Amino acid sequence: MALAPIHLEPDKLSCHARRKHAQAHQWGNDVLPSLIHPFMSFQREWNAGAQVDLTTDHCLCPEHHRLLKLVCVHMEYLEDIELVICSRHPAGIQLVHQGFFPCSLLAPTLAVSLDMLEFVSDLFVNMAPNEQAWAAALTKYLKAHGHEFATGDSLC
Repeated sequence: MALAPIHLEPDKLSCHARRKHAQAHQWGNDVLPSLIHPFMSFQREWNAGAQVDLTTDHCLCPEHHRLLKLVCVHMEYLEDIELVICSRHPAGIQLVHQGFFPCSLLAPTLAVSLDMLEFVSDLFVNMAPNEQAWAAALTKYLKAHGHEFATGDSLC
């Protein structure tokens, strides 16, 4: 006798499950679509041989601005940068324009270069998936080259 599939009502989901679902919904419906045009712009400039400028232009809009400090992971080193963000110029869009991908929705403290993500994507196609092993290997590699995260599990 086969068991019927279990369907959970939204109010029966755990708090963690609801947050995870809401975050996936926001990434899929808001964040990623908003990054398509900046990514395409970056790709056009990169393919044309233009150098990527990591300095940020100061926004002159009347919105409230704040300074966001974050670490950018390049292929061979870490870089501390500062962004001036507002609701019209969020961190994610600025980072993609500069060739990085943010690791959180609103106020990322870590961004990974698009080159690194492309490399990792190719790597994962050719090996068994193990994100923790990759994060540990990258952390060890960067530490051996004199770069260390403030917290030990920043990539995990």
